[in-house]
Amino acid sequence: MSKFKQQRPAKFTLAGLVAATMLAFAPNLWAGGDVVHWWVGDAESKALKVIVDEFERSGGKWVDTPHNDSEAAHASVKSRVIGGKPPAAVLMVVGATSQEWAKAGMLNDVDSVAKAENWDEVLPDGVASASKQDGKYIAAPVFISTVNWRYASLSVLQSAGVDEPMSWGAFMTSLPRIQKAGYIPIAMGGQDWQETLLFDHVALGAGGAQYFRELLDGNMDTIDSDDTTRVFSAMRALEPYTDAGKAGRSWGDTNNLVISGKAAYFFMGDWAKGGFLQAKKNPGKDFSCEISPGSGMVLTAVDGFAFPKTSSSSDQATQGALASAMMNKEVQTKAALIKGALPARTDASTEGFDHCSQNALSLLASGSAALHWNVRDSGFKGVLKDVVSQFWNSDMSAEKARKMLVDGLKQL
Repeated sequence: MSKFKQQRPAKFTLAGLVAATMLAFAPNLWAGGDVVHWWVGDAESKALKVIVDEFERSGGKWVDTPHNDSEAAHASVKSRVIGGKPPAAVLMVVGATSQEWAKAGMLNDVDSVAKAENWDEVLPDGVASASKQDGKYIAAPVFISTVNWRYASLSVLQSAGVDEPMSWGAFMTSLPRIQKAGYIPIAMGGQDWQETLLFDHVALGAGGAQYFRELLDGNMDTIDSDDTTRVFSAMRALEPYTDAGKAGRSWGDTNNLVISGKAAYFFMGDWAKGGFLQAKKNPGKDFSCEISPGSGMVLTAVDGFAFPKTSSSSDQATQGALASAMMNKEVQTKAALIKGALPARTDASTEGFDHCSQNALSLLASGSAALHWNVRDSGFKGVLKDVVSQFWNSDMSAEKARKMLVDGLKQL
């Protein structure tokens, strides 16, 4: 079976441009010292504070530069690297993105810290591999995020007389009953990445785990099949069960619809669980968190920090101290409990983690997992998000969406 070819000449042109520009600015390559991120939600910011405290306990001074989303953060950092004023660290989904930045000459490695602290011995092979470029660590992985959770307000389901659905068919059957009871069946936001996360669940629920695994792997026979048409049709069937206020709505505001009992379901990553916990909601009592209905497969991503290019030995030492604080196993456990994620380190304690996290750990241990599209080649995820968002926000047919996806991937 054929797979799309990842031929991207523009990437190498960018690498050459960045390298040349950085040489021009070499005398004044460092002028930041701050950490760029988009962990601005309540639980996220509290989890980040655990890292901040560890870094400052060891003698560092944390300078915070938050952004509202990853795209704005990364655009800012790229501009600063080219301009010779990079930050000390930048939050990334570790994998293809961080490796592309490293290939473009925009990152330092922290391999000396990794070797001194034996990162290879305490990280899963896949996490270690995603954190490296040319055999050297170019990122400090902090969390393993599980992406495909369906959150449900148990009070809303009870009020609507609906049992919690554990299959895609039962989920679909529940929607009109919830709507008739006066609730929003599906809380939905208005950003392309949120729309594509919804696509994940539909593809897993209506298409199945094997179908979605092959789609993520770029299998063109699978992507250009009737299964893809059925998945887009199934996604369209959800639209009447969303509310009119979804356009442009942030994921945090969308999450609050379920937390406050105004909506029944929300499809989002494990970071949304932190919002429930911060609101003193108890998993299994006030809300539930289940993997995509009927799929039995967890989608994963690695959250961590990469370290923009600097030639200053003192600033490289600061980057090393940041990396060490981020990889501290007690820090990872404490921060993961707050954020709702899993620690990247295999030797970090998971004692006290709730049943949602334990469920994810069991699926990971059984091998029922796949790397999410956000970890993969930027060309693939860009095409997927663009097609899904255009489809969701128009009257495009499922057949046209399938063709648009196929054509877009073939052009990579």
